[in-house]
Amino acid sequence: MTRARLIIVHLLIFGVIAGHAYDIVTRQEHWPFSNYPMFSTVHRSRVLSWFRLYGVTDDNREVPIVKYAYLWPLDQSRLPLGLRRVYRREGNGPRLREAVADALVRYEHRREAGLHDGPHLRTLRLYQVDWQLEPYAANIDQPIDRELLVEVQAGQEVQAAR
Repeated sequence: MTRARLIIVHLLIFGVIAGHAYDIVTRQEHWPFSNYPMFSTVHRSRVLSWFRLYGVTDDNREVPIVKYAYLWPLDQSRLPLGLRRVYRREGNGPRLREAVADALVRYEHRREAGLHDGPHLRTLRLYQVDWQLEPYAANIDQPIDRELLVEVQAGQEVQAAR
């Protein structure tokens, strides 16, 4: 191997190591030098706790609001993370109620425009839902616990649950 090629190879190796070290020390993610935080912790709990929106239809049925078309421009993975962050900061205060009310307004506007086939909702509720972890999420429709955090009725003032 020529001297120039050897220097280039060593510089590449050094660059990869330096990039990984920088991301690890600063706890940032720059592809391909990520420290992969999703895989950096061990979860020992057998219970998954997640925020989930449920709509109440005109016939008083409660349905989970999880389809992307219902939650657009967010989705079932991003919206609960944002709601959880607001809840941790200020409890079920005005910002959390406003976020749920906004989700209800967006849902109904998109339904009326024919952008999804969901039912008309008269109320939107935010729950903290807990599931016992099972293979293949076989119990996705049978949570072990639900705690109502916020309830918003269409066309009315936003109300907190608790």
